[in-house]
Amino acid sequence: MDSTDSTDSAVSDLHHADCLELVRGTGERHTARVAVDGASPLLLACFVRAGGDVLVPTGTDASLTRAATGKPVAVEFSGEETGQGWTVRGVGLARPLGHRDRPRPATGDALALRYAFDNGIRIRIARLTGSRTGPAIPAQRSAEAPAPDPVPSEPETA
Repeated sequence: MDSTDSTDSAVSDLHHADCLELVRGTGERHTARVAVDGASPLLLACFVRAGGDVLVPTGTDASLTRAATGKPVAVEFSGEETGQGWTVRGVGLARPLGHRDRPRPATGDALALRYAFDNGIRIRIARLTGSRTGPAIPAQRSAEAPAPDPVPSEPETA
């Protein structure tokens, strides 16, 4: 079985700093599953701040702001967008977006983001946790286990 086979993989736990590095390593803008107070998650566009807080802008729609303010909100990011095997989760309290929450737009984004942050929530994430899947590392053989057979050498040709 080759090492890229999905059945031969290991899972490693990620800490807050590892999670931030993974999520922000692909830029600030993401799509995440967002669930307010235990409700079914919705797939929403969001921005991840340097400290881990998540901004979910909704433009002119204030319904998310009304529904989530002061309530616990769960967020889940997945590396599937980029073809990587990781998942990052966080939970925090939501508050309405304020003027200072607007990210500084990169060149060309200023007009596109002009009204995006009129409504929405900022999720004050307490801590991000996650897991990464990758190829499994084979177990070390014990001293009692026999050594594997050496690889046969090529027969000599005259």
